[in-house]
Amino acid sequence: MEDSVSVERAWAIIKKNVASIITMMLLVGILAALVTYFVMTPKYEAETQMLVSSPGDAVVVDFENIETNLQLIHTYRDIMLSKTILEDVITNLELEQTVKELSKQVSVTNQDQSQVLSIRVVDASAEEAVEISNEVAQVFMDRIVEIMYVDNLSIYAPASVGPDMEPVSPQPLLNIAIGLFIGLMLGLILAFARDHFDKSIKNEGDVRKVLDLPVVGSIAKFED
Repeated sequence: MEDSVSVERAWAIIKKNVASIITMMLLVGILAALVTYFVMTPKYEAETQMLVSSPGDAVVVDFENIETNLQLIHTYRDIMLSKTILEDVITNLELEQTVKELSKQVSVTNQDQSQVLSIRVVDASAEEAVEISNEVAQVFMDRIVEIMYVDNLSIYAPASVGPDMEPVSPQPLLNIAIGLFIGLMLGLILAFARDHFDKSIKNEGDVRKVLDLPVVGSIAKFED
């Protein structure tokens, strides 16, 4: 019974404040849209793929070499994001970023049991994202020979600027949906808070609830 009464009470509060709840939703949703379109800077992502292959021109597949290459990939990822590689990239491209800032733009991944390394770079400029991604691959391929005395890397698919290159962030629909949800939550919180702190007596039920006294009579409101 108490649960039923609580649900009914909550539903009554929501119906009473539905206009303010919807208004809050729309306000926060519009605010999220304005921030997305006019404040947030679009970011583009470029991807360069490198292939870790077996040395030489052997035609026969050497599964032992493949397994060795797969184990090396984890080391390659760490070296690729190291200060040594990124400093060369900054120097070669005359970038304004520091090593720390550039490291936040670059990520290196590979699928399980795959010999392909993917270098992804996110930047406000599509052209610069492509340049950085390809340069990281090239510098790493040149320096790894000196660092580990191996020559089993090649650029499989260089990054390029295409006509269909779209920003990866911000995502307008997602941001607006989040804004609407936050607005809904704020509207509900304000509605229940207003009801909780409202101590005014509006009807006979409030008299019985607050004063715990029976209602003998009531005076109707007279219109002038």
